[in-house]
Amino acid sequence: MRYGGKTLMSLGLLVIAAWVVIGALKWPLRVALFPVVVGTLVFLMATGKLLLSLFERKEVNGKKVKDNSSSWMDQPLPTRKMLLASAWTMGFFLLILLFGFPISVPLFTFLYLKLHGKEGWGMSIGLSVSALACFYGLFVWLLSTPFPEGWVQKGLRVLGIG
Repeated sequence: MRYGGKTLMSLGLLVIAAWVVIGALKWPLRVALFPVVVGTLVFLMATGKLLLSLFERKEVNGKKVKDNSSSWMDQPLPTRKMLLASAWTMGFFLLILLFGFPISVPLFTFLYLKLHGKEGWGMSIGLSVSALACFYGLFVWLLSTPFPEGWVQKGLRVLGIG
């Protein structure tokens, strides 16, 4: 057995996920649904990772096995890729501020697939409509979550257009 950073990280995530799920079970169903579902998934994944890190084998038949722990995750992220990912994330936040969540989710999905993913029109539109349906179905229809308007909608309403 091996105890290291991976083991401690997995154990920490496992404890936090269990704490979140147990705490959320006291809440009403609509409020608790999201933290319970996400917390349960994190708990299961952290348990799997903990077991893998605890029973990791370094030798087979007395021969040292190549350590695969230095994957792409352990390598330093190139600055250009990091900046690009940060720009897309900040762009999503900006869309949310400008247009609100219900418009920003499919719009961001479309823009990301079309501009960054270089997907075709059919795939980009289809996945954007799917993202809108999932978002609307879960948050608006099922959970009745109110979302604030974006700045554009507020501005149009002030001008008497919206």
